[in-house]
Amino acid sequence: MLKYRVAEEYTADTRVRPSHAITLADIENVTVRKGIDLWQQMRGSNVMPSRAQMSPRQLSGILRNTVLVRALLNGEEFEMRIVGDAVVQAQGTSLQGMTMAEIDLVLPGHGSQLRKGYGWTYRKAAPGAYRGWYVREADGRSMYHESVVLPLGDDGRTVDHILVVGVYARQPGETLR
Repeated sequence: MLKYRVAEEYTADTRVRPSHAITLADIENVTVRKGIDLWQQMRGSNVMPSRAQMSPRQLSGILRNTVLVRALLNGEEFEMRIVGDAVVQAQGTSLQGMTMAEIDLVLPGHGSQLRKGYGWTYRKAAPGAYRGWYVREADGRSMYHESVVLPLGDDGRTVDHILVVGVYARQPGETLR
């Protein structure tokens, strides 16, 4: 298997499978790998690094491909705190500052889908990795992605934030980085 693909290689011709879980070791994109490597370095012997350790300065090379999500109500709700430019382009709108319930009001079902993935990471206090085509039912917007969902917590064990790092391709020949 080809490792460390660049985002340009993820085009509509890559319709291998719908979005599905993969292992961290299966991540191929350089940008997403950098996010994983930084997360692993910062966590040290802890289950996860703190939110403060994953500062914008630390994330500077991949910031446009990140989302910082704050866990609310013991993981029952989540709020998009920071949303990088590449993610805004892929989503077609900025979801920054919105909870999953608020996203559902604008894009029915999308916030619920995100809540499900974030909830898994919150409950397990473990990273998740995903790849494939995602079609947003609310508006039919589709994109190919490779992404990781990484837990963060001030005590190194309890999740209070989630860091998402991803790359996206939307249309044949159109790449989002």
